[in-house]
This record gives sequence, C-alpha cells and structure tokens, in this order.
Amino acid sequence: MDWLQNTQTGNSKWWSWWLGLVVILLFYIFLGAIPVVVGAAVGLITPNTDGSIASAVANPIQFVLLMISPLMLFVGVWVAQRLVHRRTLRELTTAHAFRWSLVWQSMAMWLGLSIVATVVEALLYPGRYEWSLDVPQWIVMAPLILLLIPIQASGEELMFRGYLLQAMARLWAKPVFLVLLSGLAFMLPHLGNPEMDKALGGGIPMALNYFLMGVGTAWLSIRDNGIERAIGIHVVNNLYAGMVVGYAGSVLGTPTIIHANVIDAWFGVIVICISFVVLYYWPSQRIVAVDERQLP
Repeated sequence: MDWLQNTQTGNSKWWSWWLGLVVILLFYIFLGAIPVVVGAAVGLITPNTDGSIASAVANPIQFVLLMISPLMLFVGVWVAQRLVHRRTLRELTTAHAFRWSLVWQSMAMWLGLSIVATVVEALLYPGRYEWSLDVPQWIVMAPLILLLIPIQASGEELMFRGYLLQAMARLWAKPVFLVLLSGLAFMLPHLGNPEMDKALGGGIPMALNYFLMGVGTAWLSIRDNGIERAIGIHVVNNLYAGMVVGYAGSVLGTPTIIHANVIDAWFGVIVICISFVVLYYWPSQRIVAVDERQLP
C-alpha cells in the first residue's frame, strides 16, 4: 500500500495530524461560513420557510456563496498538507503519477450506472420522475455547477479518502479497518443533509447510502493504490444530482432536467452495492489500475 505510506516523508509526528485537522476545520467551518453569513445578512441568500438554507432553491449568487465552504475544505486540506506535513498534494492522491485515465473511466462508468439505475427505477415505479427542465435557468446554472462541483467533490475525497485514510493508516493499516472507518467518517457529516428527513424508508437507510459510498470509494482506493477513481465517482455523482436528476429537498437546490418525487433510500442502497461490485470487477478497470500503478 505505497500510497498510504506516503506519510513516511515530511512531518508525520502525532501532533501534526491533530494540527492539520484543526487547520482543515478552520478553513472549512469558519472561513467557509463567512460568505454564507454575510450573504444571508445582506439578502443574497434566501432561506427556506423554516430558516434553513441547506435545500433552498439556489440562484447563481446563492449557489456560489453556499459552495464557498466546500471549496474552503479543498484549500484547507492543501494548506495542512503543504505547511503542516510538508508534503505535496499529489502524495494524498496516489503512489506515483496521478492517473487521469482512472478518473475519466470511473466517471464514465458511474454515469452509465446512474442512468441505468434511473431508468430501472422509473420503469419499476411509474410516476416517480417528471420532466423539470427550465432551459434558461439550467443554462445559467450549468457553467457554475460544472466549475464548482468537481472542486467540491475532489475536496471531500482529498479529505476522506486522502487525508483521513492516511492518518488512520498510521494507527493500523488493516484494509477492513480503514474501509469501515472511512465509511463512518463520510457518513457522519452528511447526517445533517435535508434528505435524511425526507427519504422513503427513513433516515437509517439514507445514512447507509452515505456509509456505503464511503466504504466503496475507500475499498477501490486501497485496491487501486490511489484515490483517482474515488474522485471520478464522487464528481460525476454530484454532477448527476446537480444537473440531471434532482429531488425535493436536495442539498444542492439546483435546476435539473428530471425531478424525482421521492428519494427511495433502500433502492439507493441496492444501487450503490451493485455499482461498486461492477466497478471492482470490471476487467478494463483492473488492467489499467495495475499497469499504471507500476509507472515510475
């Protein structure tokens, strides 16, 4: 597991991981919240009737302000990695050279699996999906989504599959331990998402969706010796939810082509499990992962 052992360079004293975590949370929670607070104070952010803003319908300015926090997560991880640990950002992602081919392949695979899952659900449960495309609004928001969502999703992967996995591997580099803790770490911050209270099936299977996403991406990352596929999966998953198929109460609140009337949490659990099994055993994916891992 060379990628997980990249922590042997630079500063890896026990206190550096706690300091790095403080730096990341400072950027993510404190600095990232300032634009939201200011935006709400001057009326640039319109909250829901209950006062929350997590699932409010986003206009361009509001969307950008709400995305500052996850963008600050990306910056915080970079600052912690460079200034606290004195290592490059690349050392969080892979053992050697960054493998863009794995990113593109995983994006294509996950997009295809998402489309198939949507079609299957629409056939099994007629009436769950309806056309919701507002062309002018979608065209205005699409460039912002395409620009900001990849940074947001990549920042989360750098944090959960990069920084935290490497930190936990310092304690115990047992794959099962790392995979389960990664799933738990990814699930916990998502428990505050609005869909937790709106999902068909309840909050437990919805939480299980997040847990399995964390487990699956960590599982692939350890097998691939890098997080490139995890980044690709996360990016296309969020782009799909932000531009193609949305649902009531979505944390993104962006205009989409299709709207789902319900969030079927148990159906989501099944789809995630099948999707990761397909990704894990897809022959071309395994060949590329092995071949590129041996590059100098």
